[in-house]
Amino acid sequence: MNRTSDTDGPGTLRSAGSGRRHALLALAACSALVLGACSSPAQEKKSSAPVDPDAWVVDTPQAKSARDAVTWNLLLEPAKIDPAESNNYGESTVVSNLCESLQKQNPDFSISDGLASVKASADGLTLVYTINPDATFWDGKPVTADDVAFSLTRAWKPKGSPYWTAYYAHVQSIEATGDRQVTVTLTQPDALFQKMMSTSAGGIVEKAYSEQHPNFGTPKTPPMCTGPYKFVSWKSGSQIVIERNDHYWGGTEPKVARITFSILQGDATQTKALTGDAIDGTYQPPFTALGQLEKHGHVYYGKSLLTFYLIPTRKPGPLQDPRIRKALFLALNRDAVAQTAFAGAAQASRSMVAQSAYGDVTPTRSKTTGGTDGDLAEAKKLVQEAGSPKAVIKLAGNPGITDSLTQTLQALAEAGQKIGLNTVYKSVTMGQFYGLFGSPNGWKAVDADGFGAQYNFPVADPQSQYRIWANPKDYENYGAFNDPESSKLIDQASATIDPSQRDDLLARADARLFDQMPWIPVVDVASTLYLNKDVTGPPASFVYWWYPWAADLGGSSAG
Repeated sequence: MNRTSDTDGPGTLRSAGSGRRHALLALAACSALVLGACSSPAQEKKSSAPVDPDAWVVDTPQAKSARDAVTWNLLLEPAKIDPAESNNYGESTVVSNLCESLQKQNPDFSISDGLASVKASADGLTLVYTINPDATFWDGKPVTADDVAFSLTRAWKPKGSPYWTAYYAHVQSIEATGDRQVTVTLTQPDALFQKMMSTSAGGIVEKAYSEQHPNFGTPKTPPMCTGPYKFVSWKSGSQIVIERNDHYWGGTEPKVARITFSILQGDATQTKALTGDAIDGTYQPPFTALGQLEKHGHVYYGKSLLTFYLIPTRKPGPLQDPRIRKALFLALNRDAVAQTAFAGAAQASRSMVAQSAYGDVTPTRSKTTGGTDGDLAEAKKLVQEAGSPKAVIKLAGNPGITDSLTQTLQALAEAGQKIGLNTVYKSVTMGQFYGLFGSPNGWKAVDADGFGAQYNFPVADPQSQYRIWANPKDYENYGAFNDPESSKLIDQASATIDPSQRDDLLARADARLFDQMPWIPVVDVASTLYLNKDVTGPPASFVYWWYPWAADLGGSSAG
């Protein structure tokens, strides 16, 4: 249960794809959200999403029967099927069923043994992973310590994009210390590192196969993994096929023999396929269609670690000022965004990270959901204190995937205009949008001050996000946010073994982060799942990037 402390407005310290991890869910296209003026016909069919996140669920009804085949849609096509480079909707939704990690993240966000068990030394500096003797790859070869050391080193010292390196910051060495034993030595205790071994940061591939196929993970060359499903084929731009691993070491026998992943984008296209039963299910169905889909099949609103943010770039300008960022947070009616752009499948953000991500850390929370007369007055005051800047503040988005990003950015632009800022929404191409994530200077191609993105935290621990904000040079610290005091608190928490002391340090860091708002939180988003009436079983929570959700999928009726 999260403990919370409320805060008044800003001003004083209070009591918190090419990107490496988290989502790049670009969401887009409609009109004036502050006025509730979205005119999409599909959105007029109101969903029955629960307003209270405490009502968001973890599971769906258990599957009752086997099925020969299921078709599932992906929001994005994977760039590569490789756990070391899987941290997005396309890659992770597929890889989670193919490649397993040292530890296992469960639908309730708890963590248990996966391919290995772990034992930490008393000082927290040594982690010994013992591999399950039953664990085997698809080709029948046993998982060895050399395979594990090889796989972890790929994530620690990648040849490509540094997806996971931030979480290996305190690793001193990774060594095979027995046939089935790997020892990780740390420079300081790091509770977050242990948790991250339940994500693709701890994903395991076969060493010999990988060295023989250095370009594995492409449409023509699959990886060699251990999961309940194995790779069959990948037709670029069209579909990916996986099939049940009948020799799966873990003891679970999936009920679905074959899964075909389609790659349909755009609300109208996806909705037509879903309501026409061309697709059996999908995570994150179009928000605009939730009401319609509820009448056709089942929509589940799952526990989530997702937050939609306005993220500043490194462009010099008003958005670099924390007073301007906090003013936008106050001015925006975040509840209206949740109800309109996200069809009720979200809640107005009142803290820096999603409620479920805090664990036992006490967050700093705003008392309102923004846009009240008092909020607007406080926001205008902050703008004046910042010198009432007149420079144009360009908020970039791409209208190519769903119909929510543009609505949210337009709402932010209108909110900024109400308090005297020259905020505008700017539509950019898909390539330009992804460029914002791929390079510190990606903003230059579109002259963007900020952009919108839906981010998930890999584990239910706020430090998984704080670590990015603590390092101005971090790959994902897009605006180069720098606050030495909060960084010091975050580093101290990382090295603290006692859980209560660690939580207290993170709460103090959270307060400073809330005061300066490195990213502007807008809404905490439910993990939405659509299933037609014929299938059931996978988790509803946002665990499907790491958990083998397809192994729970099956028929909804017996026989």
